[in-house]
Amino acid sequence: MIYRRGWIVLLVLAILTPLGIIAAGGAWGEWDLDGVRARVGFAPDGMRESTAGGADRPLQEYTVPGLDKGFFHEGLGTILSALLGAGFTALIAFALARTVKGGGIH
Repeated sequence: MIYRRGWIVLLVLAILTPLGIIAAGGAWGEWDLDGVRARVGFAPDGMRESTAGGADRPLQEYTVPGLDKGFFHEGLGTILSALLGAGFTALIAFALARTVKGGGIH
């Protein structure tokens, strides 16, 4: 498999994602509206609109329902969330690349 190294790198990064839980001050860019407002001085309109009355997200706060009690469970939920996100992103990129390479969907 020619992409083996890439998949291994993605797996290692996914396994390391729980380090953000113990990061001092939180992960960069993981701010809510108040955090953005404190750093930038205002909250962008699009960000306010996307958080106002939005639908529940399936992996809200990078947790899996039932795996949000304690550091180990939060870490496992974060890893699963990272793997799902990376997997869906890779699947979409693969589908787009195959569509472009093949000249369209047949």
